[in-house]
Amino acid sequence: MLRTQGNAHYRFLDFQDAEPGDRFCRVRHTPYGNRVCALEMAEVIAIDAKRVYCQLAGRKKRWSFRKTAEQPDCYVEEDPLFQSIALRFRQTERVERIKGWIQKAPVEAFDDRVCAAIEDWHRGRESPESE
Repeated sequence: MLRTQGNAHYRFLDFQDAEPGDRFCRVRHTPYGNRVCALEMAEVIAIDAKRVYCQLAGRKKRWSFRKTAEQPDCYVEEDPLFQSIALRFRQTERVERIKGWIQKAPVEAFDDRVCAAIEDWHRGRESPESE
């Protein structure tokens, strides 16, 4: 069974007692950065005395690492820290997708209803700071 170790500042997934069939999530970051670029589901498929072998969803190649190595970018799905990371990632992806639609849309596509909704949202964001 997989266990989360560490504290609020540094957490890692402990694979010492991992079993085939254990599922977890892996957070991938941009190279040399801390921006999350993907959340990948993974499953432990085999274990030997020194290594853990995993299969990442949607990939053919297996991923393996030393059983005693800390895995700081891996989380069980129920971990509150992972839930927070996943929520932020989904929100960021959604906003980026919407920004792309806005940039590609012709000006005529923005009727008064759309513009008023965006202006209302923007005013709502400014008002708590100005009070």
